[in-house]
Parts: sequence; C-alpha cells; structure tokens
Amino acid sequence: MEMALDVEWAHAMAPQARIILVEAASNRMNDLFSAINVAVQNGASVVSLSWGCPEYSGERGDDNHFAVNGVTFTSATGDSGSGVQYPSASPGVVAVGGTSLSIAGSGYARETAWSGSGGGQSSMEYEPTYQAIYPLPSDGRGRRGVPDVSFDGNPSTGFAIYDSVKYQGYQGWFEVGGTSAGAPQWAALFAIANSMRVAARKRLLSATPAALYTLAKANYNAYFHDVTSGSNGGCGTLCNAGSKYDYVTGLGTPRADAVVAGLVNQP
Repeated sequence: MEMALDVEWAHAMAPQARIILVEAASNRMNDLFSAINVAVQNGASVVSLSWGCPEYSGERGDDNHFAVNGVTFTSATGDSGSGVQYPSASPGVVAVGGTSLSIAGSGYARETAWSGSGGGQSSMEYEPTYQAIYPLPSDGRGRRGVPDVSFDGNPSTGFAIYDSVKYQGYQGWFEVGGTSAGAPQWAALFAIANSMRVAARKRLLSATPAALYTLAKANYNAYFHDVTSGSNGGCGTLCNAGSKYDYVTGLGTPRADAVVAGLVNQP
C-alpha cells in the first residue's frame, strides 16, 4: 500500500521522471540508511522517505546521510499529530506535514491543518541557520522546527491509488492519505525543478530546505498557500496553525508552478 502510494503519486506529479524503488532489507536503521545510499549511488537527485522513528540521542551523527551535494531528501513527519520523528527532523531533509484540502468547482478553495500532521520542535537537532534567519516562532531553545512544508494529508481528502496486492483482504482502488502522500509529491516537484535546471545548465538542487525558506522570505504569498487554522494536538499555541510558518504545516503548501520556477531561478 505504501509503495503504491509513493510510486503512483510521484509519477502522477512528474510523469516523465525516472523512478527507482529501493526496498530496505529490514526496518532496522542501518538497513534503511543503506537503502538511502543505494538510491543516491544509482543517480537519484531526489530521495523520498515515508518512514520515521522516534528521535534518539545519536541522530545528529546520522545526519551525514542527508548531506549530499546535488541530492534533495523529503520525509513524512508522521500521522499521529504533534511530535517530531527522525529523519524528518534532520536539517538536511525537507520535512513534509499534512493538511485537509477543500476544493470548489473552479479548483483550489482552502486548506486547514490536518490533526494527524506530525510537527513540533526537535529534542535533538539544533535550529538550522535557514530557520533562525527566517525566523520561526521560538520558545528560546534554538531547536529545529518540523515540518518545513505541507501537502494534503487527510485521508478523507486523499488520493486514489491502485494496489494489486491485497491489503486487509482487499485489492484494487483505495483512497489514502497521510504525510507520506506529501513527501513523494514534493519530491516530484523538486525533480521537475531539477530537470529544468539541467536544461538551463544549472547544477542540481542542493541544500533545498534552505532554498524554500529563501523563497518564503523573498515573497511568501507568491510561493505558498498560508494555512492558518487547525491544530495537531493539545500542547497550546505551538500545536496550532498560524500565519506563515507554524509547527503543524510549516511554511504551508505549494503554489506549485511558482515554487518550481522559484527553485529553478535559485543560484
């Protein structure tokens, strides 16, 4: 089910992209990191991750897996509401949260924060420069904020996928959601931007999280839908969506054509 979602919606967003599916030998961290390395070694310019685990004391030592020139990493922030998980907490990863999308006859109408969207302040990672400069709402601890951005994640406003492998006794068409729906779709946007950068004789995107905050700082409303209502938990104001950046939806959701163009124009 997870693989069908990731592959099909990365393909739906970037139909000409070459998609490599890497399956880890197990869900142990070493095997998951090895799978990431295999993707990079096979030429992936964008790596989408839909798994996560609780933060742990040695995670900063594993951040090197996400510091690769010419490679962008996206990661789901989790579907259990307020809280931070790894690897979405890594400063080298674009952490993707979730919203609930409403559409009208003419298309996009509005979004609210999805209650399942993972987010908050990391207990292990320090606040990266690109967030400190933006800046983020802070409680003074100087910690990495999650997510960076969001995408529709509520299964009730989710995405159609086809799965030929039985899931709970059923196979065929399903409607699914979660922050792991947004990670591959943001990855697809980055892949489109990379293809346009190559055509313009520019290098592949690197330090992509910082590039997103650069766009937001330059002209927020041109690049992002601001999600200002909804919550992902009961932890007070830090769990509420608000103007521009918040710890539920990050910078918000993309005005996709503008975000792609903005990323193409980055140095």
